[in-house]
Amino acid sequence: MRHFVNGLLAALVALMISACSPDEPAQERNGALPEDNVFSDQVKTLQRAKDVQQTLDAGVARQRDEIERQERP
Repeated sequence: MRHFVNGLLAALVALMISACSPDEPAQERNGALPEDNVFSDQVKTLQRAKDVQQTLDAGVARQRDEIERQERP
């Protein structure tokens, strides 16, 4: 009985290791998601928010520079 349990455990470990083989495309292994997936809308929205933040930051920097320029004698 003990040999059966050890054999079964070895088979389960082998099955788990083989299930984790790198069969996915190289793009997914590199951390990049495919263009069309369940998170596409959220990723696009997040990128638009980052773009808006960059635009706002640039506007603040321009305004700060203009205020500093006007304050100089």
